[in-house]
Amino acid sequence: MEFLGATRDLMRGAAKMSTAGATPGNTPTANLAAEAAAFDQRIQERVAAGFVPDLRRMAPCDYFYKSFWRDPHFANLFVGWSVDRYLQLLSDRCGPGQRILDVGCGPGYVSLELARAGHHVTGIDISEANIDIARQTLAQNPWHEGFGSLDYQITPLHAVKGCWDVVLFSVSLHHMPDVAAAVAHAHTLVRPSGWLLTWEPCHDRFTERDAATVALVRTLLALTGHWYEPADIANLTDENSLAAHVRDVWSEYVFERDPSEPDGQSPNDLAADGAAILAALRGRFEETDFFPGYSYIYRLLGGIRGDAATVRRLADAITLFDRLSVKSWGQNPNHFFFMGRRRD
Repeated sequence: MEFLGATRDLMRGAAKMSTAGATPGNTPTANLAAEAAAFDQRIQERVAAGFVPDLRRMAPCDYFYKSFWRDPHFANLFVGWSVDRYLQLLSDRCGPGQRILDVGCGPGYVSLELARAGHHVTGIDISEANIDIARQTLAQNPWHEGFGSLDYQITPLHAVKGCWDVVLFSVSLHHMPDVAAAVAHAHTLVRPSGWLLTWEPCHDRFTERDAATVALVRTLLALTGHWYEPADIANLTDENSLAAHVRDVWSEYVFERDPSEPDGQSPNDLAADGAAILAALRGRFEETDFFPGYSYIYRLLGGIRGDAATVRRLADAITLFDRLSVKSWGQNPNHFFFMGRRRD
């Protein structure tokens, strides 16, 4: 049975959750200006704090408290691994020198790696600040051998015209309030027999059982002095407190924010859930590849504390456990990969 299966009722036990708001797939529609403004502010804050949006030139950045962006090694374990999956799929299915449209490219770290691999990439985003920073990062790129080409444009998807070999949505489709319309327009931008490639969240698959695994890992890290916030486990004294903690972890992963945070990263964040995204993709593209990503490391690795060698060993071990747990032991993923050929 495919791993996404039927969408679960995400509001199960909502009265007990400390995070209020709509469920993924049912978030209020916001205009593009508000969405762009949210991402402008986000990237400007990150860059001001020392974030470098280049997987090969990143530096440790304490601005992030439990995100994989806190350390280049963590970023490589999560984003780098995902980019490697892109490059392998492109190599296996499409061949070298593909013309790729990267939709919602953000500050460009994925577009840049695709171009470094010899592809010809157009990165688009509605955030002017993200595109400005992407262009600055590209101008500072020291790796030129085998470079394809890379151009960035400030534009929404619905305004794009042209023809590409591959359209890529790298964790951007879930920001589309009308995901079916977005995929339908992407279909018009792909050449006959061309491809769509995506890596997207499927938080609708994540359960309290999966959250319990996260709670256990964090608790063991906290008890051994390796978690950024030991107070997370201070009140776990009985079954009721542990159950409440697991529900908070579930909420954190499903809504992509801590229980104390009132809002998501942008107005349209989680506008479409994994089941809706997959249905839209399969309606327009002939599926060739479909497999899960990680379950929980993206909100865990950056929270590990200790000396550098120990932190790296812990991160590597937890990442391996996450990957194999999803692959073989029933842990549900929070992201999936899809690649499909245009259906005419």
